[in-house]
Amino acid sequence: MTEKPRTDEQILDAVEKAARSLRRQEVMLAIASFVVGLGYLIVMLRGLSIGLRDLVSSPTRGQWVTVGWYLFLFTMLYHVAHFPVAFLRGYVVERRFRLSKQRFRRWMWAQAKKYLVSAVLVVFAGSLLYYFLRRFDRAWWLLAWVGYVVFALVINRFGGRILLPIFYKRGELADDDLKTRLEALVTRAGFQVESVKRIILDQDTRRANAAVLGLGKSKEILVSDTLLAVLAPGEIEAVVAHELGHLKRRHSELLFAAAMFISFVGFVLAAGVLYMSVESLGLSGVSDVAGFPLIVLVFTGLFFIVNPIVNYISRQMEFAADAYAAAFTGEAPALASALVKLAATNLAEKDHPWLYEVLFSAHPSPAKRVARLELASKASDKA
Repeated sequence: MTEKPRTDEQILDAVEKAARSLRRQEVMLAIASFVVGLGYLIVMLRGLSIGLRDLVSSPTRGQWVTVGWYLFLFTMLYHVAHFPVAFLRGYVVERRFRLSKQRFRRWMWAQAKKYLVSAVLVVFAGSLLYYFLRRFDRAWWLLAWVGYVVFALVINRFGGRILLPIFYKRGELADDDLKTRLEALVTRAGFQVESVKRIILDQDTRRANAAVLGLGKSKEILVSDTLLAVLAPGEIEAVVAHELGHLKRRHSELLFAAAMFISFVGFVLAAGVLYMSVESLGLSGVSDVAGFPLIVLVFTGLFFIVNPIVNYISRQMEFAADAYAAAFTGEAPALASALVKLAATNLAEKDHPWLYEVLFSAHPSPAKRVARLELASKASDKA
């Protein structure tokens, strides 16, 4: 007997059911990830960290070689401990819900690059931290914070240009008409267009995204091939206008300032906890690199506490960028339509439970965003 084709309503119900299941599994794995990270730091502080320091120490090695090797191995051991969760989260679940197309070998290669890049960054930033710890007995935390601000500023401004090519290939945008429309949109917003590029994601994932990068007035527009496949030109314009809204409202700068304030508090707390724990942890002094897990633990706890606040601020920024895009393009329905399609493509739940949104989500649910855009569209029609 031939099975009847499903109606649109049945398809939407199936997508929503899958999105709900995906969200639950992602929450469980996010909690598991946090527990593994916390457990790793605790195990390190119960003696493994001193053992690792002794392993890389040698009379023939300078202190900075010892620090570098310790930080590198500390980071790689974390990745080894965290690998089962990363495998379930990034490979098994993504393929189970047909979000990922990656074969295991390709996924492993991507993970290897991610691990190596993160280790290099930790070695660089950590070596700078221990330089200040060794040279300045009491003011190290303040100087380390200043160094961290500079380091974070460089990553914030240049990270996209440096790191994206390591993980993703770029290509030319074949649709000349769309390219012209996007260039005109960015120019009308007061920026200069450096280039319009297509990010090649389709070979790995069905997730879709867009971004506008660049220093100063010069901007590079990046649109994934997966996004080009599911959105109409007007919807793509609306999505890019949303990204321009973040730039016009200086959301990146505001979030950066908030992160730097939080990191300042973190360095103050880390200094106090480190001075109090030198003897109990068996460290030779505050500049002993074996105390590094304690510093990481302090920052982990602090960011865990403030994360709901940061999420709330981020969600309000998303609403503000939506409002800018709707007003700037005059096409609130196009952005609303794009959000609905992207939610289905990325398998995002239509609406989130409030606790999930508070603890885990930096974006409002698609339903809330669409509702606000519909109100904006009605207000515009009345005007």
